[in-house]
Amino acid sequence: MTLHVTVELVNVGKNYNCKTVFQGVNALIGPGRCLGITGPNGSGKTTLLNLIAGIEQPSEGYICMRGTQGEIKHREIVGYVGMVSPQIRFYDAMTGVENIMFFSYCSRRNCNVKQVQEVCRKVGLGGCSHQLVSTYSTGMKQRLKLAIVLLLQPALWLLDEPSSNLDASGKELVEESMTRALQDGATVIVATNEGWESRHASEQITLI
Repeated sequence: MTLHVTVELVNVGKNYNCKTVFQGVNALIGPGRCLGITGPNGSGKTTLLNLIAGIEQPSEGYICMRGTQGEIKHREIVGYVGMVSPQIRFYDAMTGVENIMFFSYCSRRNCNVKQVQEVCRKVGLGGCSHQLVSTYSTGMKQRLKLAIVLLLQPALWLLDEPSSNLDASGKELVEESMTRALQDGATVIVATNEGWESRHASEQITLI
């Protein structure tokens, strides 16, 4: 980990068709620390992560992301962020390896097949990394999402219910990955209602 990121949310709010999802959200989280986002279904946890990732824009307030060289511009965010989210979709007609290499290219990172195969092995997909993703179970696809983040080693981890659809060994993998990321100085933001996923959080946002 050579890059570090601090994320600040100031009075952030989001509206859809005049309906308020949330408002007045404030937080400050930096390297080696974890922010937990909790709340019932429909409270806006995924939406808030999308705002931080730059996928959507706030209706009010602002989000500032700073790196070691100063403020990170919107067009630069993709080079700092790794995301595990139900909204991520893979190309079923491509293999696990091909999907990882495509996503790493989109994140402006260079990798080779050997590196991708190694990260697939780490997440328990070593024996099926060259199979079409159309043959993957939901749990295998969740492991593939985690494999991408492990390969990228981003400065900012955005995790939306990261252990969803995973068995016991997969949940252990998520726990180990979060622990290692924080030890390496990553900034971690996790949206979850699982107590064990948010126990790393030094700060917390509760949406209602």
